[in-house]
Amino acid sequence: GRKGGLPAAARHVLTAVGQVRFAHAYDGDTLVGVGRGTVTGAGRWLGLSLIEVLPEARRRGVAVAVIGALAEWAGTAGATDVFLQVEQHNVPAVTLYRTLGFTTHHTYRSRIAPS
Repeated sequence: GRKGGLPAAARHVLTAVGQVRFAHAYDGDTLVGVGRGTVTGAGRWLGLSLIEVLPEARRRGVAVAVIGALAEWAGTAGATDVFLQVEQHNVPAVTLYRTLGFTTHHTYRSRIAPS
């Protein structure tokens, strides 16, 4: 991804949930979009995170297709509700998610410890 490789601790956080899937979208041989879905909350919730689309592939339905694939998988696993995480300053993504019916439940801040 654009943020580089993952340390072992980060990989554990991303995969420690019992039901986790990664979806991907290709344009020919080029990977243009990815996303992570987890089924949590006693099987009720699909949690979407790490939705990413290459800049040159944006506004072509790639993110919607990735989300759709994860929603289809989660529905077969019994999930009935969806939540997602998005950086609130990512205006294009927030706009897309609003068109899909998402609203803001809460916000949070990420902090980096001083060295």
